[in-house]
Parts: sequence; structure tokens; C-alpha cells
Amino acid sequence: MMPSTIYKLYYILLVHTVGLLTVSASSGTKSLSCWLVKEISATETKPRSIQQTPVLIQFTDASGLRLSSPETTDPDTLLFYVFDPSGKLSTEFTSCEITDHLPQEVSLDWARSLTEERLSPPALGKTWYTLAASNRLDGKGVSFVLGPLGDKKDHFSVSLAVYSVSATQQAQLGKPLSLPCGIWKGHQPRFAVEWRHRALGAGSLLYAYDGWKDKIEEHDPNCHLNFSTLHSEGDASLLIENVGVSHQGTLLCTIYLPYLRAQREIQLVVTAKPHVTLQPSPLFAHPGEEVTLTCDISHFHPLEISVDFLVQLPGDSHPTLLSGSTLSAHTHNQDGSHSITAYQRMVASSALNGARYFCRVNHVSVPKGISTSQTLKVAGVSGPSLEDIMYLFLTALFLYGTLSYLRRKAMSLFGSQEDMKAQKNKSE
Repeated sequence: MMPSTIYKLYYILLVHTVGLLTVSASSGTKSLSCWLVKEISATETKPRSIQQTPVLIQFTDASGLRLSSPETTDPDTLLFYVFDPSGKLSTEFTSCEITDHLPQEVSLDWARSLTEERLSPPALGKTWYTLAASNRLDGKGVSFVLGPLGDKKDHFSVSLAVYSVSATQQAQLGKPLSLPCGIWKGHQPRFAVEWRHRALGAGSLLYAYDGWKDKIEEHDPNCHLNFSTLHSEGDASLLIENVGVSHQGTLLCTIYLPYLRAQREIQLVVTAKPHVTLQPSPLFAHPGEEVTLTCDISHFHPLEISVDFLVQLPGDSHPTLLSGSTLSAHTHNQDGSHSITAYQRMVASSALNGARYFCRVNHVSVPKGISTSQTLKVAGVSGPSLEDIMYLFLTALFLYGTLSYLRRKAMSLFGSQEDMKAQKNKSE
């Protein structure tokens, strides 16, 4: 082999080695800014308070090896080195909070089997944390349980991760729904799933499943889990067959491991699209007649709604907003939805013939809004209308029927008198 070729190969190998080291170093210096939140108990001189300490999370590998120290100018910032085998911890999180986590046995029926051996590993006596991170841009959030990594106090490893794709979710009333909740638990076979509902200070249990014993402990008949995807993919999503107004509020997905637990909260907003009708239909009036437009808006949820009346005159390209409309009190339907009626008065005139009246409804369930309309027909304008012709036809038909009835009655009456006279003359 030529010396020049050897030098070229050596140069290529050197370039690739430097590149790999650069990539490794850059990946090893990934970090995430968080806050360590601790509660300070009240004393005789000070009330209970919350202490927040800045923390810089430095991503590391399973051995706790760090290629370079992160740059921080604040001496009060704590450094935590975290190994994340779940792959769910990201530098893209916009919010990150760390709190103390106390490993402990849970006495719930669906979590009791997880610690039935009563053998706790020595690591439970060390420092544990719960890390909650979320991204306000896409709504994703994860709750981690951080346990000790090695013997260093500032080195941790993810032991449990519970994640969801959104912190807020909308559901249509009466429709099925899947509330997402994913879990990562490493190779731990003992786990339990719990779903709870919380609203207005009250709570209820929707589902409780012991994954170790493969046993459903508690469940609402309207709620289900997909056990196949739960065990194979860590998908603990709650399936609701028929969403009701009572499901609105906070849904909590809690995952239990032996002595550990983590949960995610999802705010559920139940919506129902309103049904909108505008009366009278057809819209027909005589000149000078006062007409009340009635817009019925029914079976919507939540209650907040706005209703407007508009008119588009003949020749105009856009409708204009009308003033003076009124709203009735809302009524409650059996399914928890609401109904309301809006009214708008107007006086018909020849200038309004062909005007189009709109009822426009804005509601959270319909981002673009709902609009329905009727076209006003004024009698006597531009010749008889179809309504005029039908009215005249019905009047003529009524008169014909009335005259026919009177004729038959007269004939029967006078015919009877003539028959009586004929019988009298015949007897004489």
C-alpha cells in the first residue's frame, strides 16, 4: 500500500473519530431547567410557605458518566444528573417541577398485591423525587419518578414514567371517547392502574385494575381498558362508551409500582353541538304587520352561548347586525344539556321584500358558528306570491264547500215540505 494512501485513511479515520466524539459530547450536555419545590412547615413565628430552588437537569447515561460539566452562572442552582431509559424526558419541555417522593406501601385493594412480599430494596431509603414536565405548545406532559443512580446523591434514574398527549381534551356528549394515558415501567411486572374523576370538590372511582393479578377490582360499566395494548405497549387509556355531562372535570390516571406511584391529570370538557331553528317558516307577512322571529337553540353544552340576529337587504352583499333581540331563560334537558330561545321583532314593509334574516349562534362546540336563515316575502309586492295564491285557493275551496253544504240543507228542507203537502192532498 502506498504511504499516501495510508495517510489518507488515517486522516479519514481521525475526522470520523472527532465527529463521533463531538456528537457524543453534544448529546451528553443536554440539559433541562426545573424548579425544586418544597413545603416549609409553619412555625411559631412563620406561616407555612413554599420554597423554590432552581435545578438544572443534566442528561447522562446508565453509568452516570458525564463528558463535560454544564455551564451555569447561578451558584444557587442545583445540578441533577438523570439517566432516562424511558426516552420521555426532553429538553423541549417548557415547564418542569420537582417535588419529594416518599416510597411507601399502598393499602388499596388493587395495589396491595404489589408489595405482598414485604421486601423493600435498600434503595427506597435514599432520596427519591417526582418530576412533572409539560410543553404548553403541544400540551404533552409526563410525570416521572426519579430514583437513586449509584451512590452519588445528585445522580438519578427514571424508574416510572406516566405520560399523556394533552392536558385538556374535549369530548362530544353521547359519543365514545378514549382518554390517553401511557406508561413506562421498565421490566417491572408488578403494576396497577387507577382512573378517578374529580369535579367541584367531589371524586369518584371509574376504574381500578391489578395488572399483577390481571384482575379488575372496580369499574364503571361505561368504562373499559384495552388489556392487550396495556400489557404489550403500556397503553393505559380509558375508554368511555357514552360520554355524559357528569364526566366533565379532572380525570386522573394513576400508575402504581411496588412502593412507587405517578399520575397525570387531564381536564375533560364535554360539549354538545346546538340544534338551531328559525321560525316562522316560511316567513310571510303583510305590509305594516309586526313579525316576531323566533330562534330556538336546543341541546347544547356548556351553557355559555351567544345569539345574534342579522338581516341582508336586497342588493346588499353582507348582512348587518340587528339590535333589540331578547333571550329567554335557559332550560335543562334530561341529558344535562341546555336549551334557550331568542326573539327579534320587525315590521314588514315593501322595502323589506326579499330580505334575508339570519340567526347566528356562537358556541365552543362549533368553532365556526352556526347560522340559519329565512327570506321575507311581503304580500302584494311584485304580484301575487305563491303564498297569496295558496291563500286564495284555500279561501275559494272553503266558500265552495260552505255553499254546497247550505244548498244540500235547503234542498232537504224544502223537499220534505213538498212531500208532506203531496201526501195531504192525496189523502183528501
